[in-house]
Amino acid sequence: MARIVERTAKNGAKSWLVKWRIGGGRHGREDFETCYTKEIAQTFAALVGHNGENRPEGYPKGCHGLQQTGPTGPDAGMPTFEQYARTNYAIRTAASPTQRYDYLAEAERHIFPFFGHLPLNEVTRRVLREWAEWMLAKPSARNEHQPGKPLSPERAARRWAHANGIMVKKTGRVSPEVLQRWRAAGSPLQQERAAGTLSPGTVAKIYRGSIKPVFRAAMREGEDGEPPLLFSTPCDGFHLPAAPVAARAVLFGPEVEIYLRAVYDTDPATALFIVTEMATGLRWGELAGLHVSGLDPTAGVIQVVQAYALLLNEKTGRKEWQLKPYPKGKKRRQVPISTQLAALLIQHAQGKKPDEPLFQGIRGCYIDYGNQRNTILQPALTLARQRGLSKHITPHALRHTMITMLRDGSVAPGVMQLVAGHESYQTTAGYAGSETPAQRSLILNSVQPVVDAAEAVFDIPPDNGHL
Repeated sequence: MARIVERTAKNGAKSWLVKWRIGGGRHGREDFETCYTKEIAQTFAALVGHNGENRPEGYPKGCHGLQQTGPTGPDAGMPTFEQYARTNYAIRTAASPTQRYDYLAEAERHIFPFFGHLPLNEVTRRVLREWAEWMLAKPSARNEHQPGKPLSPERAARRWAHANGIMVKKTGRVSPEVLQRWRAAGSPLQQERAAGTLSPGTVAKIYRGSIKPVFRAAMREGEDGEPPLLFSTPCDGFHLPAAPVAARAVLFGPEVEIYLRAVYDTDPATALFIVTEMATGLRWGELAGLHVSGLDPTAGVIQVVQAYALLLNEKTGRKEWQLKPYPKGKKRRQVPISTQLAALLIQHAQGKKPDEPLFQGIRGCYIDYGNQRNTILQPALTLARQRGLSKHITPHALRHTMITMLRDGSVAPGVMQLVAGHESYQTTAGYAGSETPAQRSLILNSVQPVVDAAEAVFDIPPDNGHL
């Protein structure tokens, strides 16, 4: 029969896990559900028993038991933020199951522990401000749940050697000579990384996806014409702390070849993937999910109709890499490619079936993101830095590079938006907010008449190539 296990989180919040063997057999697969009150857990466990040790009808994985999600009658009081938010996340029909899962997961971790117990009408701007301050002081998941392991002498010696320009093998045992030099230097250990905290960008993402829409929904009539729960929202007049503005990492001029050669020297097959990504601006998932049938060399375009993404498996309640039948924004688009790139891709597609991915892993399946990043792209970036590249380049930075090239090439903003697949023009317009070498030349050439006129008035010294 179903059993109940009480759990306590690091922040002191309690939950009750209902566990049972499906069908009641000794060797049956185990299923479970999380509840947030003991009474609900007991009721849910009883339902499991009445249903023959099976999940009750109407309670899919992730429903979190029988949690009450709103007022149950005309005399019921104002629901808490947690109760109403759970209902709101579940009925967001425009959101995918993965998005609804993410909204709830973020709320359970970052919102409910702080003000989820408060009635909706008691969440004020002050509460939101204090929540934002609390969030910005929270340790990030990497520092909170993945503490670094103590380094062995060999690993410490290898990192010390890298930092001091001493040649050592990437893997295997460190030579006795390097170990001896490391000990002679005092056996220095790498400084421990300071505990990081959540970034302002993360806080803004959670606020805009899991808090603000909840209050907006509470100001509308219910699905059956129930009157609005609120007539104002604390989000009006509330501003998140300003986030530092970071420049996009974009490759310019010779940097493109430095990075591309580093990837090619690390893995030639991945180099074509990088070339295609940089020449088309496709998101990593759009390119990884591109089938051979999406390549149209006759028209000179790539048909972007799907994406490879980390999606929720509703049967297991876990995220898995799956093929999504539409790209981001749920709009198909065409991206032009040159005849040279088309020829390379045609050659790469030889021997593959139309419904197979154009770029494949070792076993002929879709590319594994973590494997590509850890075994190819990170070593390639290290190699590129040794050759003079100072920027931190990620797959998405290659997309930024392409869109910036479109802007420098005076491509119309509307066309840029179509090629990039931006849902909002404001996203595309953001690329106009930074100066690039090409834009600098255009700016200086535009104001050159002023400088020419100044030469006739002032005694301007000759330009020696220095500012």
